[in-house]
Amino acid sequence: MRDEMEALVASIAKALEMPDADAAKAIEDGRVALEMLSDENGRNYVRVTHQGKSARIYQGAILHGD
Repeated sequence: MRDEMEALVASIAKALEMPDADAAKAIEDGRVALEMLSDENGRNYVRVTHQGKSARIYQGAILHGD
């Protein structure tokens, strides 16, 4: 489970264009919003939002903006 959490934090950091440690702190502080959603094609993704930036994190891809 730890590996999966580290991978998610790293993906969030990449999506928000910040260091992993900063992303982890922002998540801990409640400054990052995460939503699990499905797109119009039924593919699951996590929408991440922080300070006006948003991205969709799919397995194997990150789409900036939303």
